[in-house]
Amino acid sequence: MTEALDLAELGMLAPDPLGKVIGPGFDGVARRELASTRPPVAALTTPFVTIDTTAVADNVAALQRWCDDRGYLLAPHGKTTMAPQLWSEQLRAGAWGITVATQAQLRVALAFGVRRILLANPLATAAGAARARAALRDDPRREILSWVDSESAVEALASRTGPDLPVLLDIGRPGGRTGVRDVEAARAVAARVQATPGVRLAGSAAYEGAIGGDPSRSDLADFTAHVLGLHREVVLPHVGPEAYLSIGGSDHLAEVADGLADLTAADGRVVIRSGVSIAHDDWHYRHAQDEAPPSAPRFRPALRLVATVLAVHDGGVALVDAGRRDAGHDNGLPVPLELWRDGVVVDVVDEPAEVAAMNDQHAFVPAGTFGTQPAVGDRVVLGVSHPCTTFDKWTDIVQVDGRLTPGSVAVGLVRTYF
Repeated sequence: MTEALDLAELGMLAPDPLGKVIGPGFDGVARRELASTRPPVAALTTPFVTIDTTAVADNVAALQRWCDDRGYLLAPHGKTTMAPQLWSEQLRAGAWGITVATQAQLRVALAFGVRRILLANPLATAAGAARARAALRDDPRREILSWVDSESAVEALASRTGPDLPVLLDIGRPGGRTGVRDVEAARAVAARVQATPGVRLAGSAAYEGAIGGDPSRSDLADFTAHVLGLHREVVLPHVGPEAYLSIGGSDHLAEVADGLADLTAADGRVVIRSGVSIAHDDWHYRHAQDEAPPSAPRFRPALRLVATVLAVHDGGVALVDAGRRDAGHDNGLPVPLELWRDGVVVDVVDEPAEVAAMNDQHAFVPAGTFGTQPAVGDRVVLGVSHPCTTFDKWTDIVQVDGRLTPGSVAVGLVRTYF
């Protein structure tokens, strides 16, 4: 690929004509024109999802500021949104690069001109390595780092024709997901990198969220100390102070920072990968933030799912037209927040709780959720839990400027590439 796709060209595209965004003022209208035509969001056919541009900007700034204050680099995980428009906001705010999880996601990042990409997985195959090398040859300013946690993963990258592929030693622990488990394995993988043509050791990486079970603060402290110890013992002698140390997902940023408190310039450059922060949520990550120490960065929810009441039975249980095809359900169900009727907010939930259940296209809002009894045709505004698995259900997400209300207008559309 010789030319990057242009976000301005993306702005010329209308919503997917057979997609889920249906309403007057949207059909066939270029997404960049929505900022001036400002069609009413309340006229959209449900279900639809909105994203608050103000909350996104505040969240992007909050995480970047938190990293800058600690001297960390930031490569937010792009798999959360798979939206180059949102990646662009993060990069403009100072992000060092973008993290991806798969080779398909890597292709999207390359297509939209991301210069520095962290693939938080092994490339694993010779074909994947060849594509990465081709991208580096095409534009020498690019940097693509992948992870390795076995000698086999290193051998798959071997090549006697450049350029070299920089890799990070993935450090895990027993019961976790990926990563070398002990110092002997770490040394073996690092030695294999040193002996393999076309591969260069560039640092270490770890994911504290997958160390196994439900980690306590002491678990996280122990794991961070384990990662830092192997980084110092195995990686730094080969790489020196230019080494990267990538750690820090979205759940435990403050605990990771505490575990790195004695880091010095000689230990290299920390790269944080938090991706969920850009949208936050109203359940899982909200509760995690409530329990986080004061040193953790603070975010606010940006996504809202709007559904229509289709039926009310069984003493007031409301059936709405949004389900598992529309919102994440792997780490908490959607949370009813507001009830709209005839273009007016008629009730707001004081203490949000999850919906009772979800089917593919429906959700059950328990009786008594609202002080006002829902009626057929009312609209229910829902917050989501785990935004990663909500973004992937939408090709087009409606942008609103500020908190969603019945009078909100669209100022754009976010296009995702899952």
